[in-house]
Amino acid sequence: MSRSSCPAGFAVLAAAALMTACSAAAPPARLSPPIPGDPLDLSAYARDPCTLLPAAQLTRFFVTRPGTASAGIDGPTCSWTPSDTSALTYRASVGAGGLDDVYRRRTSFPVFDVTTVHSYPAVHVETAAGHCRVVVGVTDSVVLDVVTDARDTKLNAYGDPCTEADTFAGAIVGYQGHRAP
Repeated sequence: MSRSSCPAGFAVLAAAALMTACSAAAPPARLSPPIPGDPLDLSAYARDPCTLLPAAQLTRFFVTRPGTASAGIDGPTCSWTPSDTSALTYRASVGAGGLDDVYRRRTSFPVFDVTTVHSYPAVHVETAAGHCRVVVGVTDSVVLDVVTDARDTKLNAYGDPCTEADTFAGAIVGYQGHRAP
């Protein structure tokens, strides 16, 4: 090896080492609260969220018919309508990315009210008269997204839609949490 090629070879090795060090940078700091206790992996329900709650659990919400699946912005969504009114719907979906992704996008939501659902960290990201969307972190990379829409001003859910959304999300988390091995 000649003397003139050694410095060039050393420069290439140094640059490669520097690039490797830069690509191994630490992950960004966590923004959302940690998942308490055991994470609840609902990712198996992402393709079919209508199976998140069985009929026996849905009767508590006066839902007596199976949910209706549809394509949502972030993937499949399931909608349930109580048998006693067509002016109320519950929608649920399971998404990837985790609650930390929601925290990173916090300025893109109309509201950002931090809360908990069945002891899991959650955020209300949309609220309006009769409407509430709550996103619940169930693992570091999976969220449960629940929306309640009440169109009748006489319904309790119209005046307090976030309590209704939290209760529905809590039913899913509680039921699935008891099923976990």
